[in-house]
Amino acid sequence: MSKMAIITLSTLGILALGTTLYANASKEKALTANAQKTNQQVLTVYAAGPKPLSDQIIKGFETQTGIKVKSFDGTTGKILSKVKAEQANPQADVLILASMAAGVDLQKKGQLLTYQASHAKRLNSKFKDNNHQLFNYSASAVGITYNTQQIKTAPTDWSDLTTSPYHNQVTIPDPQTSGSSLDFINAYQMKSGTKLLKALQENGADIGGANKEVLDAVITGQKIAVFGGVDYMSLTAIKEGKKIGFVYPKSGTLVNPRPAMILKTSRHQAAAKQFVDYLLSAKVQRQIQKSNLIPGTAVNLTDPRNGKAIKAYTVNWDNANAALTKNVVAFNQVFSR
Repeated sequence: MSKMAIITLSTLGILALGTTLYANASKEKALTANAQKTNQQVLTVYAAGPKPLSDQIIKGFETQTGIKVKSFDGTTGKILSKVKAEQANPQADVLILASMAAGVDLQKKGQLLTYQASHAKRLNSKFKDNNHQLFNYSASAVGITYNTQQIKTAPTDWSDLTTSPYHNQVTIPDPQTSGSSLDFINAYQMKSGTKLLKALQENGADIGGANKEVLDAVITGQKIAVFGGVDYMSLTAIKEGKKIGFVYPKSGTLVNPRPAMILKTSRHQAAAKQFVDYLLSAKVQRQIQKSNLIPGTAVNLTDPRNGKAIKAYTVNWDNANAALTKNVVAFNQVFSR
């Protein structure tokens, strides 16, 4: 081989090596830029509490992924109002609601993103959404919250609240602001009609506001009992030493999934999917249980205090969505609203 040929081949080899190094450097630069872009994302999450749990979840997600989260905490009613007000310029990526019916309504309107979430197969069969749009990462149940200083014998069923000791002393969470109350009032009427509601009204029961407001009314003794008190809020207050009790009615109650969902209008869908996967992780499911909520992956629906089974209503959420407006109107008529 001539000296010129050797020089030419060497030159080509150097050029090829330089091209490869340049390509690898460019690829590494692009990957770094993409990583930085991901870390610079701000995921917007609207969550219907409980706030200490939401804060814990968000902090853990930020630490694990490097993705920043902007959150808004409020009742289901406030969140839905905020989403509606922002329709012209959507802000939220992920919603976490305390009402399965509200989630189904958004689903029916075609507003939710479909995603095959990691760990979704682990969810309790009662909580699975075959459309892969509502991710029921937790659940809560309602029951009777009562003041133990004024009521010495615990109530056992809803009808107890229509008796004389509870005259003018029962308060009900407002379904206009409380997602859990909205679903409970609807599910109860689907099963039993309005007879009990009318008896409660005749016994002086009133609508007291959101869940925290009615719980505070019983804690302070302004009222004796809540019809449809949320279990995790009451159980947390009991652990804090508040003089209240809580029972799951023997005739049954609503165990209500708390759905997370990704809006189709999300500007950060990849990050939103990561957030949903994180909600269904074993780590978060343990945090949920410690917060007195029912984990979405729970095998059985049980009282967190003693492991006894909660007698839960069987609810077809599509049917519940269809019946919702009629039953809210009926409820408002009973209580003259």
